[in-house]
Amino acid sequence: MAATINLSALTFTADQLRVMNELVVLASLDAPELNAFHTFHTGIKNDREIGLIPGTLGLIGKAAQGCDPTPDTPTSAAIKKVWTPKRIEVILEQCYTDLASSMAQLARNLGVAVADLTNTEYFAFLLDLLQRDIPKMIFRHAWFGNQNAANVSDSPAGVITDGIDVDYFNVLNGFWYQLAVIYAATAARKTAIAANAETTRALQFSTLAASSGVAAYNALNSVVDNAPAILTGQADRIIICTNSIAKSAYRYLQSKGIAYDIQLQTNGFALSSWDGIPLVVVPFFDECIETYENNGTKLNNPHRIVYTTKANLNIGMEGETLFESLDSFYDKKSRKNRIETIDAFDAKVFDDRLVQVGI
Repeated sequence: MAATINLSALTFTADQLRVMNELVVLASLDAPELNAFHTFHTGIKNDREIGLIPGTLGLIGKAAQGCDPTPDTPTSAAIKKVWTPKRIEVILEQCYTDLASSMAQLARNLGVAVADLTNTEYFAFLLDLLQRDIPKMIFRHAWFGNQNAANVSDSPAGVITDGIDVDYFNVLNGFWYQLAVIYAATAARKTAIAANAETTRALQFSTLAASSGVAAYNALNSVVDNAPAILTGQADRIIICTNSIAKSAYRYLQSKGIAYDIQLQTNGFALSSWDGIPLVVVPFFDECIETYENNGTKLNNPHRIVYTTKANLNIGMEGETLFESLDSFYDKKSRKNRIETIDAFDAKVFDDRLVQVGI
């Protein structure tokens, strides 16, 4: 078994790096604040139907008919979707001998407690890293999940980078999968971003950035302009996009001297507006696409925009929280230390009409 935190690259002496908190954790992108543009539903413990009723009866009102009038016959047919929460678990296991010949052994207990790492600085450090990664895991499954996920070199081929275990993606069908189903059925719900179709990663980005980023500026405008009228009237409408789109669009605005507003946040995304619509920029999208949807030559649609509503991006979970409870323990018989967490959730686009996707 290998150490969960591999410290083999570090040398040490008794006077060096005695405690784990002297390690410098390299910067990484945090997951976006999940409440920023998702709506959460609790108590989703089993498959459950979602009944969606259109907010109109349709056509009513004809010329007055006098006696024995024929009544109107409007219909408002219910639409059914189904919550299918999937159980996901995280299990980390560590033996104290895995820390031998590394600086982490300085954080071990002594004597008969040497194998128990649960109350050591090493374990506290590990738990801290895990708690940072859990929101990323939720976000990855909720957006990039595809129950038919496959690697680029598989047959049939998928979009997951070769060498990446598809089991980290095939638990549930996430929002990108569902949005693709929507615009495949209704072509008008897709706004093409030409740069995505370029044959190399370099061209995908240089094409978007050409002419000070006019393509990204036009893409955001086109997504808004192409959106269905019903979406424009929703109070909680929102635009979500990759950092590549936002950055190029801002560069275009700068080149034209057009005023814009951007508020940088500490949790890895920027919040602003476009055409008066709240705009959420998600660099974590870019990181996931670069790392997990890369065929070695080009990326799978690196520039993406979603125009929808917060109420339309739903996450259903069993309890009141999601992956909040971590169980860490030491097993005396095996002399192994474990961290476990398990929970179940699903992601669901409720109303297919309230969607415009730039991709």
